[in-house]
Parts: sequence; C-alpha cells; structure tokens
Amino acid sequence: MAFYKNKINIQTIWEVSLKIIINILIIYIIIILLIGLGKTLFSIKVFLNMDHFALGFGRIVTDILTFLVIIELFRSFIEYFKAKRFRLHSMIDPFVIFVIRELIIILYTHEDIKWQNLIGFSFLVLSLGIVRTLAVLYSPDNEESS
Repeated sequence: MAFYKNKINIQTIWEVSLKIIINILIIYIIIILLIGLGKTLFSIKVFLNMDHFALGFGRIVTDILTFLVIIELFRSFIEYFKAKRFRLHSMIDPFVIFVIRELIIILYTHEDIKWQNLIGFSFLVLSLGIVRTLAVLYSPDNEESS
C-alpha cells in the first residue's frame, strides 16, 4: 500500500515538473518571438538606408517570411506541449510554409531556376499537402469522437 502512495507521489512530481518546464519553455518561446519581431521591425531602418529600393524590399520580404516560418514552428511546439504528443499535421505545416517561403524568395529575387527544380518543389508541396490531408482525415482525435 505504501508503494502505491509513493508511485502516485512520483507521478505527481513528474507532472508538476513537466508543467513547470513547459511554462518556462513557453516564456522562452515568447521572448524569442519578441526578439525576432524586433529584428524584423529593425530591418525597416536598413530598408530606408539602402540605395536600391528592390534590395531593401527583398530583404524585408525575406525577413517577414522567415519570421512567419518561425512563428509556425513555435506554434507547433506549443501544440505539442498542450496535447502531450506530436500531431503529424502540425509538424508538416511549418515545413510546407518553409518550402513555399523558399519558392517565393527564389521567384522574387529572379534567380535562375531550372524547370526540374520547379517540378521538384511542386511535387514536394503536393506530397506534403496529401500527407497533411491524410493526417487530418485519419487523426486519432477523429477516431475518438466517432
């Protein structure tokens, strides 16, 4: 009987410790996002000091898109902390956004991109979209509610 009480105490200690660690990580993520937002807003100063409008604007677009990818990645971390498990669709979202960000930057900077690369990016986005859709359709959450 005493062993069972100790086991509950250890489990309680584990759960409380985990909540404390998660709260510290969430505060850390918020601080990082605020620093990232400050860096993104600071790029306006660089934009105004640049001689060429297109170069400055391209840098701002890149910074904003990068910040959006980071927000999506941290959002998936927070979702993991709440659900206490990885959800496939929430882990695919940042990757899809990252791939689309790369495409936008390549197309915006007018880099020479081969048609094979475009086909590869298209196949990657399509594959990730299909996997994400299947992850949502066949989610364990959907099976529990049925």
